[in-house]
Amino acid sequence: MTCFRLNPNTDFQKLCSVISPHTVGQKIMSKKSALQFIFLKDISAPAANILKQDALRVGAELVTHKEVICANVSFSNALLMATKEQLEKLIQKESMQDFGLKQLALFLKKEIIQPKKAQLMAVLNINEDSFHLASRVNEKDFEKRLNELLEFQPEFIDIGAVSSRPGSRYCGMEEEMRRLKTCLNIIYEKKYYEKTCFSLDSFDEYCLEFALDRGFGCINDISGLKNENIAKLAAKYNAKYCLMHIQGSPETMQNNPHYEDLFTELDVFFTQKLEILKYYGVKESILDVGIGFGKSADHNLLLIKHLGHFLHFGKPLLVGASRKSVINAFFASEVEQRLAGSLYLHLQAFENGASILRVHDLYEHRQLFSLQQAMQEVGI
Repeated sequence: MTCFRLNPNTDFQKLCSVISPHTVGQKIMSKKSALQFIFLKDISAPAANILKQDALRVGAELVTHKEVICANVSFSNALLMATKEQLEKLIQKESMQDFGLKQLALFLKKEIIQPKKAQLMAVLNINEDSFHLASRVNEKDFEKRLNELLEFQPEFIDIGAVSSRPGSRYCGMEEEMRRLKTCLNIIYEKKYYEKTCFSLDSFDEYCLEFALDRGFGCINDISGLKNENIAKLAAKYNAKYCLMHIQGSPETMQNNPHYEDLFTELDVFFTQKLEILKYYGVKESILDVGIGFGKSADHNLLLIKHLGHFLHFGKPLLVGASRKSVINAFFASEVEQRLAGSLYLHLQAFENGASILRVHDLYEHRQLFSLQQAMQEVGI
């Protein structure tokens, strides 16, 4: 016998392919192959004590405030640590309990699907004021740059004509349309829309409908659906709609934004906006937590680190941290020097639940995720 210590993130199914266990046993054991952490904020002492006992009975664990057991505190934060198998048993138990534990059971019931492959959204800006100079292109060079991007087969190409960096002001519909018209007509006339899904980074109804009329398949609305008519457009053209969280607007975004509870506020935002999208008949929604849009550097890292929380909505998650100032906050750098930081943050985002990465550096990201995919598929 020889022994090897393996990476605990190794694909369990791939390991089984070289062991050949019974298929029924493999299905049962797959639920025991990973430990999940569920953080519970302000759980009541009675609920915590009930959950603690139920968790212990199924082999899981609940970490609570040291005074909970003596009822010296009314509420506590807590950490539930359990495998998928143990959670399934707890769902049954807590669905019959009081003190808010039925609500916990409903939360634990939500299916969480981790993406298997990263999709890339390449950025192409037809303006002169986007924060990353290399992403800008003029009408003359547009088609050449477009073909350079298509060579690396991005799943999306996101075209914008208006800067959304902090402090930027909207140029107005007429100017945005002037910048877009020629390039969007090229995409339509030469049927480039057949090669990838084109997205327009805009919140103007007229510009968006012009793009959708020309083969675009996605609306990237950074306004956070402030105009519900955009939802109507997405439904009318059967287009994907990317819903991004933003605090304030690009012109008013604060350097030190405040949140009472970051994750709760984003949960409420997505819940309310998804109801609006559903009402208007939008079939495909993408959620973007809005890295850099009214968040501090710490907020941005927290959102990427715990991105998997938002998988409970059952929607694809998009992250766009490319070249952003969050990198500069932890390692002094100019925009042109932030490739390594962008690659790191996007790899973390993918591993934590993002299925779409919005990128300025398509070649480097395609290389990164080709190797990431190869690493996942390599034999043990």
